[in-house]
Amino acid sequence: MAAKTTAGFRIGSTLTAGSLLIIFCLLSLTAALEKAPTYDESLHLFAGYSHLKWGDFRINPEHPPLAKALAALPLLAIDIDTSESTPLQRNAVPDAKDFGWVLAARFVLDNRGQQNLFLYPKLVMIGLAAVLGVFVFLWARKLFGVTAGIIALVLYCFDPNILAHSSIIHTDIPFTLCFFAGSYFYWRAAQRLTWNNLFGTSLCFALSAVVKFSFLVILPVWILLGILQVFSARPHQSEITSPELTYKPGQKMALQSVILGSALIAAYLSIWAAYGFRFDAFGGAIDQLRIGRLVTKESWLSVLAILNAKYFMLPEAWLYGLLDAIRASDRESYLLGQIYPHGTWLYFPVAFVVKTPLPTLIALMVAIFLSIRRRSFLPTDLFLLVPVLTFFAVATGSKLNIGLRHILPIYPFLFVWIGGRIMTIWASRSRTAQWVVSLLGIWLLISTLRVSPHYLAFFNELAGGPGSGHRVLVDSNLDWGQDLKGLRNWMSDHGVSRIQLAYFGTLDPAYYGIEADPLPGTLTVQSRSKIGGSPAPSHIAVSATYLKGLYLWNRDQYAYLRRQEPVAVIGHSIWVFRLNP
Repeated sequence: MAAKTTAGFRIGSTLTAGSLLIIFCLLSLTAALEKAPTYDESLHLFAGYSHLKWGDFRINPEHPPLAKALAALPLLAIDIDTSESTPLQRNAVPDAKDFGWVLAARFVLDNRGQQNLFLYPKLVMIGLAAVLGVFVFLWARKLFGVTAGIIALVLYCFDPNILAHSSIIHTDIPFTLCFFAGSYFYWRAAQRLTWNNLFGTSLCFALSAVVKFSFLVILPVWILLGILQVFSARPHQSEITSPELTYKPGQKMALQSVILGSALIAAYLSIWAAYGFRFDAFGGAIDQLRIGRLVTKESWLSVLAILNAKYFMLPEAWLYGLLDAIRASDRESYLLGQIYPHGTWLYFPVAFVVKTPLPTLIALMVAIFLSIRRRSFLPTDLFLLVPVLTFFAVATGSKLNIGLRHILPIYPFLFVWIGGRIMTIWASRSRTAQWVVSLLGIWLLISTLRVSPHYLAFFNELAGGPGSGHRVLVDSNLDWGQDLKGLRNWMSDHGVSRIQLAYFGTLDPAYYGIEADPLPGTLTVQSRSKIGGSPAPSHIAVSATYLKGLYLWNRDQYAYLRRQEPVAVIGHSIWVFRLNP
């Protein structure tokens, strides 16, 4: 009887988890259908298509190719027009700043009649996000039980930040998946080294190396966890070498070295495999990307570039991307009404507090309180919290402050840890405690559904909600070009045939049939003269990022509009004003 009850419970929990993931996919799909592609998506999609179709790695080398290639894979099965964007047919300079952007814009505009140009790639991203959800459930269930797994999965599936990025063609969700799944297998390998655990750890680290250059942060996280494991009293078992438990620090260190060494070797091989085991970025010509221009003579990066050019240690495009990512890591940012030329350490702490749902923050505070009251941390706590603290510390110390998405990898770890702590409250059988947990879950659900499908613009009650988010953060926290389709719909509903536009995005307004006079900030493939008989614009639309003056040569370009009342705010990111007659 007990066996049947246990089996029924497992089946019920699996069905619950499956139902949550289906709802998650449907919510993500709704956003994918209703929102326009964000700032980088056109470039990433064209880059991925170029990697697969022509073996050209000159496009968007600042990100490794795997996530982009996976997203573009469905495009190989549909009719794509590349007559104007094929690199082989153009006399473009490979290292020109706008080389990839111009080709990507033409690629998208030439295929505007292809309804599924962005949809199919977005489905790939949603699938990867769902796999990440599976790992959240599995790890929480393995550590703390089924109830904790369900709680962690609820936090994941209804988190607006996860939903916002689940359908975006970018590296954030794929890297989060690699980091989290790799840490899950590393945790398993640190307890019991089997071929399966070693393979899972190595594979995930290898994949992360060709998804995003942030993979370098994984190494110190795992090394720190390995040191803690070596000097702990907890034994290590290795079925690869011997079935006996290992207690001696020296032997445990040797096993940790095997895990990390295997991961590094797999990463090195995967980097070459991702670029077709070819050094040059395209066409057999070496140094097309002019790596030397990215570094100075005094920089240690110069030494790496020179050695690589001489000894061919790494593919040209991968190293170029790494150097470019390091060089471009110093960016201006906006926080609480002020523009910081070189970022600020407050950026990510503030972003985390205002962008994380308030019920999740409350649950996190409760989890911290319970851990402090217990006055001890279990080894499982370290495997979940060390990645969070390390990654958050690195992000806070960096000068790349352009979006919460750069600390997105910490969330799955937090969800699992919170799930384990909240499970103890639920298991206490206290009616009051269970009601509080249930109300937090309902609060999270309502918060998410209220902002749907504008997940990217989510801000919690501490920030005043999505409508007040622009006072705290802009850029990819709020305004990433996702509401161009919404602007088109508003123009159609209000009989506005032409508009002045300052749009923070790279998708040409013509893609949605918008007649626009581009203002400073708006990017288009080519200028368009006014069509005969078309009325003069009666409205001006400005993205929140430009309204605040970020990324503009003249920061006060649209300052006069800040004192006016908009006639509409599209998706919380595009502000529409009536022009004076």
